[in-house]
Amino acid sequence: MQSKNKNQIGITALYCRLSRDDGTDSDSNSVSNQKKLLSVKAKEMGLTDTKYYVDDGYTGTNFNRPGFQQLINDIEIGLVSTVMVKDLSRLGRDYVSVGNYTDSYFPEHNVRFIAVNDAIDSDEGESEIAPFKNILNEMYARDISKKVRSSHRLRGSMGEPLSQPPYGYMKSPDDKKKWIVDPEAATVVKSIFKMCLDGKGNETIARILQENKVLVPMAYWHSKGLNRGGKKTQTNPYKWCKTTIQKILSQQEYCGDIINFKTYSKSFKNKRRYPNDKENWAVFKNANEPIIDREVFERVQEITSKTKRRAPKKENGERSIFNGLIYCGDCHSKMRYHTNTINKDIHYFTCSDNKVDYRGNCSGRHYVRADSLEEVVKAELRQMAHFLLCDEQYFAELLIKKNETTLANEQKANEEALHKAELRLETVIKLYEKLYEDNAIGKVSDEWFSELSHKYEVERLELKSKIHTLKTAMSDSHRQKTECEKFIQTVRQFMQMQKLTAPLLRELIDHIDVFETEGTGKNRTQRIVIYYRFIGYIVIPECYSRENYTADIRQGVSIEYLTEPKSA
Repeated sequence: MQSKNKNQIGITALYCRLSRDDGTDSDSNSVSNQKKLLSVKAKEMGLTDTKYYVDDGYTGTNFNRPGFQQLINDIEIGLVSTVMVKDLSRLGRDYVSVGNYTDSYFPEHNVRFIAVNDAIDSDEGESEIAPFKNILNEMYARDISKKVRSSHRLRGSMGEPLSQPPYGYMKSPDDKKKWIVDPEAATVVKSIFKMCLDGKGNETIARILQENKVLVPMAYWHSKGLNRGGKKTQTNPYKWCKTTIQKILSQQEYCGDIINFKTYSKSFKNKRRYPNDKENWAVFKNANEPIIDREVFERVQEITSKTKRRAPKKENGERSIFNGLIYCGDCHSKMRYHTNTINKDIHYFTCSDNKVDYRGNCSGRHYVRADSLEEVVKAELRQMAHFLLCDEQYFAELLIKKNETTLANEQKANEEALHKAELRLETVIKLYEKLYEDNAIGKVSDEWFSELSHKYEVERLELKSKIHTLKTAMSDSHRQKTECEKFIQTVRQFMQMQKLTAPLLRELIDHIDVFETEGTGKNRTQRIVIYYRFIGYIVIPECYSRENYTADIRQGVSIEYLTEPKSA
């Protein structure tokens, strides 16, 4: 009697669901046709108090759908007495979950369940055929997912962009598969990269953009009438986050590249995207017009990879021009920038892993004053500029010789990778030919032939792309000369400047090693070794070198700074 009373006062929920995949089968699955079918059936059964619950465009492989969740909420409060669907696949395509709802959840809540086309009515007892239909529905979803993934993989392997264009690009009005530069947004992207090269951190860049009333990407897209996925709860359209800056600075697409398969899903039931290993990416270089020069992008990656945490600031809020360049010569940890608590004009670096200040593992503090460090670097650059001015040809030959070892190692690695890729490509072609012959004589079925041939075709395209990339890298014979010319040009730029700047330092220097002070009193020495970009440490001929820089740090105590590495 309790169940009958509930049936009399409860409503009949007519649940309709349609996904994009279902919509391609036939018009009978459309939401309007489902509504017509369910309303007619409900009248025939005398169920007049009805309410529609609709999920249009939602997959059946998970149950996190707004219409279905509203239905569950109404069941929980006792509003629903009957649930009616067109067939079991409309309820869902997950065998376990659908079975849980039909066999456990609905009976526990005294809810009658009806699947019209499958002739299932829980009031007539358990259906023996329902579990098999649920399995078939899940197999259908699995098969659709497999076909979509296969098509996705093929299109991505051929260089078609699989994602929305990043901030700074937009889809071409003539070809939706092509990206073109969005001038307004591209200007912002360029300014972000420039500020990073100038030594500004992500938080500082975000603050500057906010102060200048620059719309965040989501707000900018909405202002242009573009509906893009992502977080839309930001109330201040100008409030940039440092994570947004970090993402923009790390996107290789700004070099004009298309990168596919950066993320993946583990299962057709789990729609969450996971980061993919870089070795599994498909990279197509120079596919679009670049916003950022590739060299600028690579320099930014070097800077950001070395900046894991924000360095301490000066009292006036400025950061040291050496930020991210100074390392402990003994333990190779980054050195932290500090301001003296008593004399605010004294700024210095210490090892971030030393035992004295941070209970770390490095035995010494490796203390060096920032002003002394700047004078040492200036002195070294002046010697190098003098060397360049006196004998430019010898200077260039020295740079090329230093760079030969690095290029030789890269060339060897590329040659090995190219050889492996070419061998595998030959194997794939032979496997495809053998498969074709086996299919022709009936040893392999058409279905199996279609499956494997597609797999080999995808791998063949990926290998061709990889081979092209490797050959391009190996044929870049001008790289060595170009890098040396840029280095010489930057040294000349220093000769015309009055002071050191963060961009200049990052153009010239890869990192600086600072060692522990040795000796006592006026006989103290400290080794500071500068390693330059592309070429490492440079041995300046004695005829062009000068005496080491010496600083009187306090009365009776001076330090001579040595700039050559320790002898082995």
